[in-house]
Amino acid sequence: MKTIKTFVLLTASCALMLACSEKVEQKAPVPATPAELSQVVVKDVSEYIATLGTTSAYESVNIVPQVTGQVMKINFKQGAEVKKGDVLFEIDSRSYKALMDSAQADLEKAKSQLKIDTLDMERNAKLVKGGYVDKQTFDSLVAKVAVDKAQVMAAKAALENAKLNYQWCFIKSPVDGFAGFFNVDVGNIVSQNQTVLTTVKNIRKMYVDFVVPSQNLNDIMQSMAKNGGKLETEISYIEDTMQHKKRMCQVRIVLNQIRYETGSAVLRGELDNNDLLFWPDQPIKAKLYTNKIKGATLVPEICVQTGPLGPYVYVATPLENGVFKMQQTTVKTGQHYENNTLWLVEGLKDAKLVATRVSNLRLQMSPLVYRTNAVGAPYGADGKIIENPQQAGAFVMGTAEVVQKFIASAKQAQQAKQPQNAQQKQGK
Repeated sequence: MKTIKTFVLLTASCALMLACSEKVEQKAPVPATPAELSQVVVKDVSEYIATLGTTSAYESVNIVPQVTGQVMKINFKQGAEVKKGDVLFEIDSRSYKALMDSAQADLEKAKSQLKIDTLDMERNAKLVKGGYVDKQTFDSLVAKVAVDKAQVMAAKAALENAKLNYQWCFIKSPVDGFAGFFNVDVGNIVSQNQTVLTTVKNIRKMYVDFVVPSQNLNDIMQSMAKNGGKLETEISYIEDTMQHKKRMCQVRIVLNQIRYETGSAVLRGELDNNDLLFWPDQPIKAKLYTNKIKGATLVPEICVQTGPLGPYVYVATPLENGVFKMQQTTVKTGQHYENNTLWLVEGLKDAKLVATRVSNLRLQMSPLVYRTNAVGAPYGADGKIIENPQQAGAFVMGTAEVVQKFIASAKQAQQAKQPQNAQQKQGK
């Protein structure tokens, strides 16, 4: 601010010295009004629906034991990232190992019995043909072999179940993700299908759920149909100071009903979150982009003012020697873009520059201005900033000639109209 004040004071001093160098009897010329101007932006944009939403994990799994037993070991740190197949908890497996070994022995026993009875049946098959063994006895041997086969199958099933229970003593993560807190400690007894040991969530890919007014749903569905079944959506942090943290996601899912209580529809998007920018259950802001607008006119929001006839802007048109003519133009405003710094407006056809800061009071005296930057340094006739205070003062005072010519021309035009108006009145 010290630099700004110094430059402005030096420029004013130079202008004053130039004014005082004129003859005393002459009236000091009035220079044009300083104005900070901004470029009108013309670009293609998309209409959007602004709403709020919530993130959620792409996969969220409660880790629950499939067997009852004592927790012997925990193999991960709370909050750590784990991979699919990593052993998270170990339950006392000794009793389950014993049951597995017992089931293995039962299977071997059943196989041996089947082998003995099969050999017996085969030997008697030759004898029954010669009439040395009656058919009823042989049929009993065949039935016994069939029973033995069934027992082998039952023993195999029991062994598979025992192996499965033994494997369940080593609880593995079913997905890639981040583990939660420990809900149990080593030594606790956990119950089958009851105790939630921890939770693993995949957050490198996430869902984002949005709520939109139900009356917008038809337009959204049409936009999705035109865009291959998806809707481009920008999400950002909800805090105003953190809105630069944002990312695009694609909405592909629409809930199959309207929420009657709130009159809203629910959409779901998928978000790539490999850098962990967002976290589950985080509230976010969202812009769902729908129809495209080609060649939209955007101006800085500060340029738009409000008057009795509605919003308006001052349009600057080059006149001569670095001087611009200001014209108040009524506009129709639309949505905001570029982090809410630009405002969509209608009614500025072919406009190039608009006023960011200018004195409304001085514009009532003369609509002519010269362009300055934010610290007050003027732009010369060549469009370049004049940094030297003496040169800047000379340029400012030089704009007075343009102002005088403009005022004189306006007076002549006004005087020319007066006789015409008088003749028209007499004719009436």
